[in-house]
Amino acid sequence: MTEEQKQAYTRRITQANKTQLVTILYEMTADYMKDARAAIAAGNKEETDLQIKHAQGCVDQLIHGLDMKVEISNNLLQLYLFAKQELIKAVTDHDPQHFDNASIVIDGLHETYLKLEQMDDSAPEMENTQSVVAGMTYGQGGLNEALANPDANRGFKA
Repeated sequence: MTEEQKQAYTRRITQANKTQLVTILYEMTADYMKDARAAIAAGNKEETDLQIKHAQGCVDQLIHGLDMKVEISNNLLQLYLFAKQELIKAVTDHDPQHFDNASIVIDGLHETYLKLEQMDDSAPEMENTQSVVAGMTYGQGGLNEALANPDANRGFKA
């Protein structure tokens, strides 16, 4: 994952509600699996293992975020464990087929959560974060982002 992608995810996380956070985790998992596939194709086992480890970390976050008091959580847990098992097999076998198996689960759940996002109008989980404003700058022709009131004290004092 590039630094730009990490920064974009960081910005999105600061502005996300619970449903959007889950969607972001699915997207991050898919990105790490894509990077692992590229590393396998390049024959770079160390990079493959690192990217798979990152993908597993995202799946772990999805597992830890489940509320097991809710009935559907048991079904989601089984899907997440299957995806994680396929990622573990990908580490040992370095076989892209395991990514395909995990992707079926992650991509399907991602599509579902994208639909749920449209129905969820709750507030962002993080409070007291800086707002990011994006727009065209005069004469540049490129998209620039700026922090709204970057000098504001957000509760931290030195």
